[in-house]
Amino acid sequence: MEEIAKIPPSPVAAAFRHIQWDPLTSLRLTPQETALLRMAESNPLEYTLGDARDATMYVRVLLKLLAEASLNVAGQVARISEVCNEQLALDALDADPLGVATHYAIAKLYTILTTLSSSWAVENGVSVGNVFYVGTEGDLIEQWKSLLRVMSKGKGDAYAQRTSALCLAHVLLVACPSQRGGDSKKAGPSYASAIEPLEALTAWIISQLKSSSVTTVGTTVPATMALMRATEGRQIFAASGGIKYLSRQLRQKERRQSSGSPQSYPSASGE
Repeated sequence: MEEIAKIPPSPVAAAFRHIQWDPLTSLRLTPQETALLRMAESNPLEYTLGDARDATMYVRVLLKLLAEASLNVAGQVARISEVCNEQLALDALDADPLGVATHYAIAKLYTILTTLSSSWAVENGVSVGNVFYVGTEGDLIEQWKSLLRVMSKGKGDAYAQRTSALCLAHVLLVACPSQRGGDSKKAGPSYASAIEPLEALTAWIISQLKSSSVTTVGTTVPATMALMRATEGRQIFAASGGIKYLSRQLRQKERRQSSGSPQSYPSASGE
């Protein structure tokens, strides 16, 4: 069981508990979905995740929320890089409620994946595989594309891009045969359903690696390190030409360090 890398919190995390869902009609949440969000807030996360079907329903709602809210992902919240105190976070909520909702959904998905990668999940028989993959064939839920949208459209929002990419990487890792504890033939998440998302995530990472911006390249670090754990992730990365761009970035990093430049890429934790 692989633990998920630690990521700094959203700059506007202090506003999360103040979000009012009913006025945000553009999210197109049903009354049942709104009630599920409120119930999840009022109970320990382990209670919601304790039943795989309930957990899948909650994840679907968060991904739907993310899909709708992220249409505004390049708004005011995307330009905030420093952690806000509660008042500043509330000001951001007033100015850009969909931006705060985007960060909320990403933060919750990250926390869910962290919990599903813990010893608690093993003891209670829930996992990333039986929450994000469904049906008799164990196919990846279709809503994974919400994470890809944030990664692709969220330019300038380092938190949203970095954390969405890391979340998607960990969701996909569990489907890789090389990650199944030495028994690649045992039943589990469908790798066939994860190939297209793996290729899309890899293509995004490579597009970011082509940038000359340290911040842009840094958004890829946690997801890249996660993907490199799996043989399949390494093979797709190499086949897509990723090694060339990664090597170029490492050479540029060495030149900056030798010239005394203070800039460096964030670690897997984003620091």
